[in-house]
Amino acid sequence: MTSTTNTEPNSPGERPRQHQDGVSDPSVPAPEASAGAGAPPAENKSLKRLQNYSMRNMIYSLVAVFALVFVVWALMPNSEEQQRRPVEVGMVASYAAQESAGPVWSTQALGEDWSANFANFELFDDVLSWRVGLVTPSTEYVEISQADEATDSWVGELTDKAGDEVGTRTITGPDGPQEWTAYEGEERAVVLGPGEGRENTTVVRGTAQWDEIEEFIGLLEPVEAD
Repeated sequence: MTSTTNTEPNSPGERPRQHQDGVSDPSVPAPEASAGAGAPPAENKSLKRLQNYSMRNMIYSLVAVFALVFVVWALMPNSEEQQRRPVEVGMVASYAAQESAGPVWSTQALGEDWSANFANFELFDDVLSWRVGLVTPSTEYVEISQADEATDSWVGELTDKAGDEVGTRTITGPDGPQEWTAYEGEERAVVLGPGEGRENTTVVRGTAQWDEIEEFIGLLEPVEAD
């Protein structure tokens, strides 16, 4: 059987007709390509989920670290609130008295407004020395150092900040009124050398004013060896 073709022209406004047997009319434009044709492939959803999971884990880890740091910081005691461990002045002084030709002087009669911040019997400038330092009622510093075999270097090291010698001062200590060699500069210091019944050299120094230094010396007492 012979196929026939409709050659009748289209009416105005009428869509182009196709030939029979599935042959398109050349006057009919080809349909546009689908929107998805030629587009880049879709993003791998598994990879995206993995990236999101890794990012969340990193954020959670950072939050946990910061939280831990905050907890540790919050639990740390304020340095101003920490109670300072009492200095065992008496025990160290007794040992120094036992090991020294003496006499060893200490601060047994000081009131509560004086506080010791160290006490030791050890080498200082290569000389075995008994030393105790305190904070005065005016929150200044004062220290006594004693040695049986004091050297010029030892005395110089202790009086270095006190500067030049400025004469003498008569101060009453455990063995009565004595002439102490005085130094004054950034600090103040007095030195008492060996004498009758006194085989060691004593240096008292500090940032305290002269009245507190002399008060401190007047409160010193000989320590008995255990």
